[in-house]
Amino acid sequence: MASLRSQTMDAKYREYKQAHAADGRCVICDKPPIASFKYWKITTNDFPYDVIARDHHMLVPLRHAAEGDLTIEEFAEFEEIKTTYANARYDYMIEATIRKKSIPAHFHLHLIVEKHA
Repeated sequence: MASLRSQTMDAKYREYKQAHAADGRCVICDKPPIASFKYWKITTNDFPYDVIARDHHMLVPLRHAAEGDLTIEEFAEFEEIKTTYANARYDYMIEATIRKKSIPAHFHLHLIVEKHA
């Protein structure tokens, strides 16, 4: 399958991952929010799926947590954000399978506003 990132953006993403592979920091934890909730935040994606997306944000838990580590309260708010906030503002919500997750230790959902031809 072709990448959802352009060749230029994909190269930028790979260079970033290689440069920061050993520092042990979670890039998602450090991202400032563009929208905040009790347990979640929405951030911009520095390496967007620019082939398909006009806007590419991510919905992430405030604490560093994998999907299986979410509390009942976090998961309830996640579902609420998806069905209200995200559905009103985005065209797609994308979650990679475990094989394709680039940051499996910090759950995130991609929120996409598609490019129009």
